[in-house]
Amino acid sequence: MKESIFSFFNAPVTNQVPNGVVCVSQLHAYITANEWLRERTDRVRAASSDEKRFRRLKQSLLPYVTPAGVFSYRKEDFLLVPSGEFVIDIDHLPSPEEAIRWRDTLFADERLRPDLAFVSPSTTGVKLIVPYRLSVTATIEWAFDEARRSAWEYLKWRYGLEADASNADLSRACFLCHDPSARLRDRNR
Repeated sequence: MKESIFSFFNAPVTNQVPNGVVCVSQLHAYITANEWLRERTDRVRAASSDEKRFRRLKQSLLPYVTPAGVFSYRKEDFLLVPSGEFVIDIDHLPSPEEAIRWRDTLFADERLRPDLAFVSPSTTGVKLIVPYRLSVTATIEWAFDEARRSAWEYLKWRYGLEADASNADLSRACFLCHDPSARLRDRNR
């Protein structure tokens, strides 16, 4: 089975032109093993007690992807290839231990079946890259919105979790950070 591909952007977040394309397994390898990303993640996390500084460092130091697909420029009108994936971002969990527990619980969920799950830059959040079915009879935007909405409703109903509603557009950035225990789904099984 082919892997989904996304645009990869170097920091800062104001960079709207992708640096390249990355597939899910490459993204997992990067998140779990790249020393440069680990160093940058440590610098960002060291500022976690100062929300403004943390946000500024995250936006200026961490690379990001567009899980919805490959873009020539990070704007919905510039989507070249849809990935059939979207990001679910769950923030403000009580502790890093809770984030790890939710990462593993949600990765194992048989309805969501995320391709990738990792702890967010704050250490108290989780990012899930979740596949959805593209439709030949509906627009990409409609299929994306329906899948996202259904997943959000499911998380609320099943787990009482609220997804970050700012991840509602196709070109939304998903910041990357080091997580040596990030989970990757083997789609060949």
